[in-house]
Amino acid sequence: MAASESRLLLFDDNIRSIGGHFLELATLLMEGAAELGYPAKLATHQSFAGFDAIDTTLDVEGGFLARRMVDWSLGVDGHSSVRRNLEGRNVGGSVIQNTLQNLRDPLSRSERRPTVMLQRWSDDFSNLLARWNVNASDTLLINTADDFVMLAIANALKQIPDETRLTIHIVFHFAVFDQHSSASRKRQFGAQVNAALQEMASHRVHLHATTASLAQQLEQVGVTAKAIPYPTRYRSPVTQQNSRGDRFKIVLAGAPRAEKGRRVIPAVLSQIHESQLCSGQYQMSMQMPAKRWKRMVPKQMQSTYEAALAASDAADSYFEIKSSDMPSVDYHHWLDTADVGLFLYDASRYVARCSGVLLEMFIRGVPVIVPDGCWLADQVRAAGGDGSVGYIYKSIDQIPEFLEQMYHDYRALRWRSTHHAMAIAKRHRGANTLIQMGIRPCTQSHGKLVA
Repeated sequence: MAASESRLLLFDDNIRSIGGHFLELATLLMEGAAELGYPAKLATHQSFAGFDAIDTTLDVEGGFLARRMVDWSLGVDGHSSVRRNLEGRNVGGSVIQNTLQNLRDPLSRSERRPTVMLQRWSDDFSNLLARWNVNASDTLLINTADDFVMLAIANALKQIPDETRLTIHIVFHFAVFDQHSSASRKRQFGAQVNAALQEMASHRVHLHATTASLAQQLEQVGVTAKAIPYPTRYRSPVTQQNSRGDRFKIVLAGAPRAEKGRRVIPAVLSQIHESQLCSGQYQMSMQMPAKRWKRMVPKQMQSTYEAALAASDAADSYFEIKSSDMPSVDYHHWLDTADVGLFLYDASRYVARCSGVLLEMFIRGVPVIVPDGCWLADQVRAAGGDGSVGYIYKSIDQIPEFLEQMYHDYRALRWRSTHHAMAIAKRHRGANTLIQMGIRPCTQSHGKLVA
């Protein structure tokens, strides 16, 4: 079989802009595929228009009309309360749960109703398989899936001829449950996934989770998935990033969404305003939308914020403002300037969910400050514990104290973080992620490809 006949085909309806980590994940996996010898293609949401911001060697096209399938998940990021069938109709839960969900579904906009979204996703997936002439020698990879996407995949595969046996890798990224999840919801999540798997029994389907804790959550609801390392882009760490004299740059990366701590940003800025920012110890560099920023910036800081926003060079300001939708090259150059990575994440949403931004800080040898009780804190502890490559806070009220401590201990923290970056670089390469999935490197043998 010629190398061109065996491809890695990636699918992610969440990719609709150049911001965020959905495109970054897909790009890293495609680069990993090339390293392993596979030609790769990627299907994004139809609205994706950022082709001029990605590597021109990557084969990318719009394919999906539906997106945010996770909205109808039974996991912590979804709004469903009952199990559904392959058409998206309610088939699980108590009489009361079914009644309430049946009343709620029609209240959504027509294009956002679960039955409509599921069928659209399935149709688009089927059309892609036909357009790309997918066959048994190809490997399919669903980059960001959940229990509801599983139904859509199974529904689409019903249209595949019985004699065609596909190899499909499906990656789970969002948490299954938290402390507020009911036993019924957890049970139905597992039942929904396993029902979809049963429908796909004629194909080779492999489930993966981007953290070990997520794999454990899936196991607790009766679903078997393999933990894999979430890939990150290699950057050569340096011993000392700071080129601003005695002032260090705090980077708060990522668009300010609910799960990323949007609600607590004003309180944290107020707490560090006088002691760390005005004092000249730190500069705060953050991504912000062009609108609605006043909700997140305290009044006493808004004039400085506006001045930094208008300035071509905010080097003299304690604020540096970046767009919430940056091209990958610009985003990574910005992260290269970080001295401290600050994470205001909602710990309950990241109990079993990984953070690509944390790995991007680790790969650069940047010390971090993270919340306790979640995957981010687990990674700091695995790197040596609190105070090794950063600090773990139980309350945002501790952040000023940790920044003060970090300011005086920075050189030692940076040294340990730089050494930790070596382990991250090896474990979280895109090619290694694929290998851990079980996608082996292609090798040439007498002109034939062995996978």
